[in-house]
Amino acid sequence: MKKYTLYLAWLSSMIGTVLSLFLSEMLHWPICALCWYQRICLYPLAIILGIACFRSDNRIAIYTLPLALLGILFAGYQYLEQMIPGFSPIDVCGSGPSCSRIEVIWLGFITLPLISMVGFVVISWLLILCLRANEK
Repeated sequence: MKKYTLYLAWLSSMIGTVLSLFLSEMLHWPICALCWYQRICLYPLAIILGIACFRSDNRIAIYTLPLALLGILFAGYQYLEQMIPGFSPIDVCGSGPSCSRIEVIWLGFITLPLISMVGFVVISWLLILCLRANEK
């Protein structure tokens, strides 16, 4: 498993990138400010982790982990905005589509920011495994 953690992190970031582009470019779903911040964290991961996989460079995890952790924060904040009425201690969205707008919801609690947060958690966990493998 440790041998493939970097590849799995790259695969997870690619799936997230392709899905986000599909939703915005093919389905024409509006993109709010918090969605853009999550994309800012995700898209470089797909490129940087891809290059690291090609070069078999597990040391890249120390540089990419902060992006994944920031993605968790942005997605988690957006999920709280969606699920808790009136929750918006920081007005991040400003003009444009509302960050609290729910495009799709499954089982009463699964929204796109939750899926994004889970993706960033998986990427972070895999990058931490890469770091631990480098220590040994």
